[in-house]
Amino acid sequence: MNKKLQHDDGGFVLIASLLILLVLTVLGISVNRNTTTEWQIAVNDRLHKDAFYNADAATELAAEVLEQSLACLGFQENANGKRLLGAAGYDIYIDKDSLGFWRNYAPNGVSLPSDAARDLVFPATFTNGTFDENATNDQPHANINIGGNTKLTAGAAIQMAAGYEGVGKSLALGGAVLLYDINVQQVVKNNIGQNDSESVVCIQYGHVLGSEGTCNYP
Repeated sequence: MNKKLQHDDGGFVLIASLLILLVLTVLGISVNRNTTTEWQIAVNDRLHKDAFYNADAATELAAEVLEQSLACLGFQENANGKRLLGAAGYDIYIDKDSLGFWRNYAPNGVSLPSDAARDLVFPATFTNGTFDENATNDQPHANINIGGNTKLTAGAAIQMAAGYEGVGKSLALGGAVLLYDINVQQVVKNNIGQNDSESVVCIQYGHVLGSEGTCNYP
């Protein structure tokens, strides 16, 4: 009596299904990791751009404060520093030891600012009218250092003949400019567990002596 052998393919299907499931799982993990990496790159890029553009804007703000202080011949001495009111509560704070920042003599350049060493900070937080250093440092802010030196400017000369005297006469124009270094450190905070982003922008700003405007600060 011949018996037919029966083939059971159930085990093979189970193994094949498990292999396919494993491949899909590994693929899913790989795609998820790639997505997370791309997301982190995008977040870091956004933070970097925010820091850079905010630092660049802070240089413009610092130049305006500098011009105003020159027009006012500096700020009055104050043991608590100086608060400059800004729009929507975005105030500027001048450190009590830096009220004369406009006359900082820095022929060899200005040091980079930090939370521990800065002339101005923006925006500054005030609690009950008093500068709150900890609250200011815990939010996005720009630290600013300013210093400069007096430079002579190139003049223009006109040479004219002095008629029968046979000599030349000249008319020369020149002057002086206050050349300032404005260094800004912008710190951007975030609430997504990533590291803070920082950007440093350094510019030179020239103020022509005699071109002071109107003092708008008390």
